[in-house]
Amino acid sequence: MNPNGQSRTPSRLGEGPTALARLCLIVGMCSIFIVMLASAVPESAKDVMYWIQRSIVSAAILILLGIFFKYPLPSRRPQGLTEVLIFSTALFLATWVTGLWPGVYVAPLLPILVIGSWLVERLRRG
Repeated sequence: MNPNGQSRTPSRLGEGPTALARLCLIVGMCSIFIVMLASAVPESAKDVMYWIQRSIVSAAILILLGIFFKYPLPSRRPQGLTEVLIFSTALFLATWVTGLWPGVYVAPLLPILVIGSWLVERLRRG
């Protein structure tokens, strides 16, 4: 442990925004299991479980968009964040499962923005 009381070994999720982005991806994808569990509950509880899953995925997408807009240029992003943002396409599946149509259109948008920002920065540097 260092003097701050924190361990020097890095977390498997990373640090800072990279860890938050990875956590959003993991939780967003695991929310698919909520839909699977919804098949085992009474009809009256299914809608509640679907809306819980939709809320989780929507929050994950919005947090990832917020992280992207905080670090729009790849050269200024923390290590590993670009890859996580590109893999956020996986949230498309989580939105498609319950038919959260705004999420179906927004989830693929994030990787397109990431790749576009990478191309713009690459072209500027020549």
